[in-house]
Amino acid sequence: MDENQQYLFQVNLKGMISLLSEHLYSNPNTFVRELLQNGVDAITALRTMDEDHEGCIRIYLPDSSRSELIFEDNGIGLKEDEIHKFLAVIGESSKREAFEAKDYIGKFGIGLLSCFVVSNEIIVESRSALSETAVRWTGKSDGTYHITQIEEERPIGSKVILYPKEEFKYLFKPDVFRKNLEYYGEALPMPIHLHHEENIHWINEAGALWLDPAATKEELLAIGRKAFNTGFLDAFPIATKDGGVKGVAYILPYKTQFSGKQTHKLFLKRMFLSDDDCRLLPKWAFFIRCILNADGLDAIASREALVYNDALKGAKKEIGNTVKAYLKSIGLIDHQIYQKLISTHYLHLKAIAAEDNELLQVFIDDLPFETNKGIRTFRNIRELEDTIFYTPNIDDFKQVRRIAGAQGTLIINAAYTFEEELLKKIQRLDSSLKIEQISPGSLLNSFHAVDVSLDPQLADFEIRAREVLKKLNCTCSLKRFSPEDTPAIYVAPQDEISTKQPVSSNNPLTATLSAFAPKKKAVQPVLCFNADNKLVKSMIGIKDPYVFPSIVHILYVQSLLLGKYPVSDTEMNLFNEALHSLIIMGMENFINI
Repeated sequence: MDENQQYLFQVNLKGMISLLSEHLYSNPNTFVRELLQNGVDAITALRTMDEDHEGCIRIYLPDSSRSELIFEDNGIGLKEDEIHKFLAVIGESSKREAFEAKDYIGKFGIGLLSCFVVSNEIIVESRSALSETAVRWTGKSDGTYHITQIEEERPIGSKVILYPKEEFKYLFKPDVFRKNLEYYGEALPMPIHLHHEENIHWINEAGALWLDPAATKEELLAIGRKAFNTGFLDAFPIATKDGGVKGVAYILPYKTQFSGKQTHKLFLKRMFLSDDDCRLLPKWAFFIRCILNADGLDAIASREALVYNDALKGAKKEIGNTVKAYLKSIGLIDHQIYQKLISTHYLHLKAIAAEDNELLQVFIDDLPFETNKGIRTFRNIRELEDTIFYTPNIDDFKQVRRIAGAQGTLIINAAYTFEEELLKKIQRLDSSLKIEQISPGSLLNSFHAVDVSLDPQLADFEIRAREVLKKLNCTCSLKRFSPEDTPAIYVAPQDEISTKQPVSSNNPLTATLSAFAPKKKAVQPVLCFNADNKLVKSMIGIKDPYVFPSIVHILYVQSLLLGKYPVSDTEMNLFNEALHSLIIMGMENFINI
């Protein structure tokens, strides 16, 4: 054994072709994109030698006179030695040498292999701009190829000839192939002509008007309507230095979910890349759809996504700043669009404003908030209320909204995402505003207290009611509050008194020691009776040992329901039994109390 001997890896060429052509790409249509890419790059290369060269791509579909597909370009072509190097070596690309790679769409040297998905044989006929003769390269899916010289004179350029596999012949039908050509090549800068029988279609005749700085907003909106099959509130241009991104952003006309994923049209050097934003848009831009072209970013090997590098990160930041700049200025440019934007996308605007102080100051007065008095703008709330109260969770809001409203107190429901954070940030930015959190417990403390020591009947009522509620692990109080038609409200405990900090259950030692630590002291919920309510006033005089507890039980469960609290089976059975007892003892007497 010679320890200094070096060996080469052995590669199963047939297996490698199968791996790359059938598993690298997500669908068999990809060969259309790869052929377009090679044609465009060949034309681009020739323009470095002749800048006035008018490139063109022509595709001839199988028809009654031929069984093969011919894909033809008038680009720079290949010499025989280049064919050996670039077509027969997997991973070798003609675009890595001689010219600047940034001018080309592809550079991995594996795109032509996608043709083996749909054809067992690839024929390339090419004449280089640097040669007088043309050559024919025939590659087969078993990993073999051969080259022959073409005797007749050929124009500069290349032809790719494919014989469709039986199972993929449907891809070569005129309507299907034309659709795929338009899908990938609608924005390409050189004309693409599709020939079938006597018909010729200019695939990209419309061009990429959305890249034209002179395009009007009406034209951009029409392009967006056609591309996404929906109308939009507005459209504005996008341009970045990093990554050379240009295009249009569209404002959706309907509400979207934060978890929703929007479709876009993303092009790389004007070749369609993906209907995903490929992480170019900020995470909060759920209300936007884009048509974008990137000239300075890189694609991954399958050309179905962008490489996440510093250039993409820089472009993403610039796009985010552009969207924010639009949002900050639209109110001055078009107030009608501004109002539609707020009414439709206020949740997303709140999310952006929560992290951008300048944008918050632009929008805050016009942002709507849900309150116990309906939807109000922050301007309206600020102008009418000395102190702005809010509840951070929906259960508290449901419980206090009616009681607070009856006392003239406006409360914001800040249970939605970003809203509590937003209110706290508003207060930090404007110290003159007084914004406070309110809970059922704090509302209870604001009620007018009843001094039962001055009235033996009231004291007796409170003692008897507390005794009934004791079995339900609840206590009671007697206060005066509005509205008077509410006999009682249930207030859940807001906090629990603890003599220690929480410990991690993942740590065996702390978990063991916690068994000997002082237990949390439970805080009982409170059923607050309204001393001004007619029913409560009548209850004070009821001494019957069956009627009084039954009414307390009914009021207890009624208060749970009014407060949107869950009612257990035990509590519902208690409610039913109380009603049954009152019926037995005479419903008429109960009604006339």
